[in-house]
Amino acid sequence: MPHLPVDPVADLAHVVARGEAGGHLEPDAAATADRLLQLLRDDWRDLGGEPRAALGRIAAPLRARRDALDAPVQPRGGQPRPLRDVLAQMGVTALRPGQDRPILAALAGADSLVVMPTGSGKSLCFQAPAFASGGLTVVVSPLIALIQDQHDRLAAAGLPVAMVTSLQSGREMHDAIARIERREVRLVLCAPERFAHEAFTRAVQANPVDLLAIDEAHCVSDWGHDFRPEYLQLARLRQVLAPRSVMALTATATPEVSDEIIRRLDLRDPVTVRTGFDRPNLSFDVVRLDGRGAVARKWAMLEAGLSAPGGTPAIVYCGTRKATEEVAEGLAARGFQAVGYHAGMPDDERIRSQDAFMSGRADVIAATNAFGMGIDRSDVRGVWHWSIPTSLEGYYQEAGRAGRDGLTGRAVLLAMRADLGRLIRFANQHHGDGVDSRTARDRAWSAYRAINAYIEDPACRRTAILAHFGDPAAGAPQGRCCDVCDPMPDELVAVSSSPARRSPAPADDIEMAPDDEALFARLREWRQGRADGKPAYTVCADAALKVIAVRRPMSESALLDVKGVGPAFVERHSTSLFDVLQQAT
Repeated sequence: MPHLPVDPVADLAHVVARGEAGGHLEPDAAATADRLLQLLRDDWRDLGGEPRAALGRIAAPLRARRDALDAPVQPRGGQPRPLRDVLAQMGVTALRPGQDRPILAALAGADSLVVMPTGSGKSLCFQAPAFASGGLTVVVSPLIALIQDQHDRLAAAGLPVAMVTSLQSGREMHDAIARIERREVRLVLCAPERFAHEAFTRAVQANPVDLLAIDEAHCVSDWGHDFRPEYLQLARLRQVLAPRSVMALTATATPEVSDEIIRRLDLRDPVTVRTGFDRPNLSFDVVRLDGRGAVARKWAMLEAGLSAPGGTPAIVYCGTRKATEEVAEGLAARGFQAVGYHAGMPDDERIRSQDAFMSGRADVIAATNAFGMGIDRSDVRGVWHWSIPTSLEGYYQEAGRAGRDGLTGRAVLLAMRADLGRLIRFANQHHGDGVDSRTARDRAWSAYRAINAYIEDPACRRTAILAHFGDPAAGAPQGRCCDVCDPMPDELVAVSSSPARRSPAPADDIEMAPDDEALFARLREWRQGRADGKPAYTVCADAALKVIAVRRPMSESALLDVKGVGPAFVERHSTSLFDVLQQAT
């Protein structure tokens, strides 16, 4: 009887037990893994020929991941040690599929292109080499939010990391650059614009650079959904910094985008890792809303979906800044702890909104696509698109921010035909940097046709997405697949089929006496002052103010009984509010 590959099968049992959701076992997962291991051993004894070979093929990649953990790492001027020791310092006990190859490629001085879906652990691909080698790793990222999040996590673990961003004070930036120049840092995070500053570039050049990692690398491609002209300058960093290797990483790259990334970043015979695009724990729904009452049904559907069990935390993506503010205010009026986020907001206000959502003080964030790239809140249960996005790549990246913890997530696209007019105007007016305007328009029209086909084609949504990204694998949903393959949840069916259902804010149903009306007007003035120049709904919605005007709560516990009032409101505003209520008695 062939020898039983106990270790790979044990690895398989552990992988299945934790659902690839993270790098550690949940409290009850060890017992589950033991039961699975015994079942796999029994199956092995009963199998023969092809079935046994199939089990061996399953075990092979797991054996490779285990072997990668034992690979010796030889840092500059240091003693060799197993990669698993480096990972343990970072709190990582296991590698996910696809992580081993780019890590080992970087340590060997080879270039790589990493295409992994959102939530699959791309960041570890450059973080592990950074702290395993003796030189410097430079990570270029397009968003300060991503830089801040990664920096804070690594710094909290006591690792030698620095960031240089425009939001730092002069002293903070000076200190970070000085640490880099003194070779006290192993990983530095920055935006591409930083290399226009001589002091920063000189500090980086004072180090032997082992790895240049370019995150969100689709930004370099005109075919990509988030093209950034400043990314075109990154290829010159190979000459400026002389890194041993270059790594490009992205979650959403079609074959055309991948080819352009390799060409524009001058990747040299790169190790290419594509782990597949399917997100088995996500369901995909497209709801077409047209005709009379469509906007009211749209609001009703969003409210029903967010109010359902497990409906939040959630992100609602909007197509414009104006729509973002309207949706945020509308959600707050309906009793949700909601904030807004778009690039036109002042930096401090935008950071406050992000912090409120990331910390759990807000359960919904309405945002443009300026929010989310690299944002790492793992328990987002739903991603809703209030407006049709400009590309299928952009849609899938944003939808992929749901369910990063491996649990069930939902992606819902609320599609109104009126939105297509905005996309048509965008395609006609599109001009690209680095390509002629005709080519840029052609690509914008290609993106329009792809997202329109996704909405209109009566085929499986998951299959359509995988085909768009050139992934030949069959989709394998863990639960519901999509609105085409499985019925939508009851709370969505009810409102999508209603001819013109209204979804009024709770404030519309509150009856107020004349003295209550007078107090409500006074409370609105008070709220405007407390908003300190921000939109008034960021303090609380009209619905909550009307309830306060009627009930006149004079204790924190009574105030918390008002829908739309949370602990943060009580902490910041209760003393001032009680003064207003006291004056009204």
